[in-house]
Amino acid sequence: MYGIIDFTRIDTEPGAASAFAPPMGFDGDYREYMRERWRQDPGVRQHVAVVGRMLAKGETVTFCGPFAVEARRIAEAVRP
Repeated sequence: MYGIIDFTRIDTEPGAASAFAPPMGFDGDYREYMRERWRQDPGVRQHVAVVGRMLAKGETVTFCGPFAVEARRIAEAVRP
């Protein structure tokens, strides 16, 4: 669904091919959107968990797009 995943660059731009990206035209609550995706999509859970582990190890992960700050916080919250 997401194509080749570059876990070092997280794009939150609506419509981007990323588990962290909402659909094109999104104008809702990003955290709630991600909570729902987390509940419904095992691929999203896996993607967020991998990024969280990378952050915990001190690896460089660049977040971009309008929800970058929130996406980083979400990934940091699920890291081991």
